[in-house]
Amino acid sequence: MSGQTDVVVAGAINTDLVAVVDRAPEAGETVTGSSFAVFGGGKAANQAVAARRAGASVALVGAVGDDAFGIERRRELSADGIDIEGVMEVSGMASGVALITVESQGENRIAYVPGPTLRITGEQICRVLDRTSPAVYLQPNEVALHAASQALRHAKSLGTITVLNAAPDAVSVRPLLDHVDVLVVNEGEASDLLGRRVPPTETATALAESTGVCVLMTVGERGAYAVRDGKLIHVPAPSVAVVDTTGAGDAFCGAFASRIARGEPFDDAVTWAVAAASLATTVAGAQPSMPYAKDVAALPGIHSGGRVSP
Repeated sequence: MSGQTDVVVAGAINTDLVAVVDRAPEAGETVTGSSFAVFGGGKAANQAVAARRAGASVALVGAVGDDAFGIERRRELSADGIDIEGVMEVSGMASGVALITVESQGENRIAYVPGPTLRITGEQICRVLDRTSPAVYLQPNEVALHAASQALRHAKSLGTITVLNAAPDAVSVRPLLDHVDVLVVNEGEASDLLGRRVPPTETATALAESTGVCVLMTVGERGAYAVRDGKLIHVPAPSVAVVDTTGAGDAFCGAFASRIARGEPFDDAVTWAVAAASLATTVAGAQPSMPYAKDVAALPGIHSGGRVSP
């Protein structure tokens, strides 16, 4: 893949080790689970898969070890049609791993070991940006601050739309916001960045005003709020049977980036992203749950372009 690419994503490529339990154990407690599975994960890899399945051409920048997990993750990402030329293999290092417990009601708890992700450099990301000339650069908050800053600045210099997902450590993104067009947060992350708690209907607006950037705030089963040019919109989520919430935020980010990169109106892209995130909760595992465009389009109230039916 060379020349114009819709979306470039940079960050973690992990293996998710998932145990399903009735409830997560307390400190010092052992809880017997009902199932165990191994899935591809990592926020950047998940978001790249989500963007690809939403219809975009996608290049991924990341790092894996030379172990079996790293080999399998590269194979799966390539099979999804993602450009992995920018994925570095670090010899003698274990690939990133997330240990995930999923409760019977769908909520999850995650322990994360980043491994080679910490080796990603700004130069590595910039080389892929130069090679692919993307419409959108999507940056989960998983790479070192100096690398993220260099990449976002370079993407802006190329005229690329920059989208920053504040997860998993929202407060640390403050130094990056001067180089960001769209900031994606959940409700808790928005409050952390604000340094105070306000009613949910006011949080996204307050954050947009304090940062000066467009804000997308996901609010779980209630959908998402978006603030752009001072205008607040709320997109409710469709009702679905929740199985596993792991990866729902990544589905939102990837789907939004994909639809914006392909020229959809902002409000329609947010609507599509909310629908994609909702569908992602109906399937176990992160990457397996990233929905395809045809499945999102089939939801009631969604046209193929993402618009809400009248």
